[in-house]
Amino acid sequence: MKIQNFLKQNWILVLIMIAAVMALLFFVFSFVSNIIYFNDPLHKDQALKAWMTPRYVVMSYDLPPRIVAEVMNLTPRVDKRKRLSQVATDLNITLEELTIRIRVAAEKHRTSINSASEK
Repeated sequence: MKIQNFLKQNWILVLIMIAAVMALLFFVFSFVSNIIYFNDPLHKDQALKAWMTPRYVVMSYDLPPRIVAEVMNLTPRVDKRKRLSQVATDLNITLEELTIRIRVAAEKHRTSINSASEK
């Protein structure tokens, strides 16, 4: 009876709490699924496809967002959901050329990390 009274008196707070828990579960699921997906070797350093976004490239190539933004001539945080087909069109290049640019940038980044860790 006490629980029923509490729920009746505080139904708005209970709904807010349920919504917060549901949001938390959504973000936890999204986070864990991204970790599992991008730790699969099949999803590392993929050739770029038209449907991909700069965020996907960041995750697949394990690059800092600023490097991807520089290569794609994007405004960080503004263009992160732009499709790569549109990015290639804006740069007046093909997706294959964009893939090459990203791979070169990834190699430079990884080389700099390795040389810094050797010192």
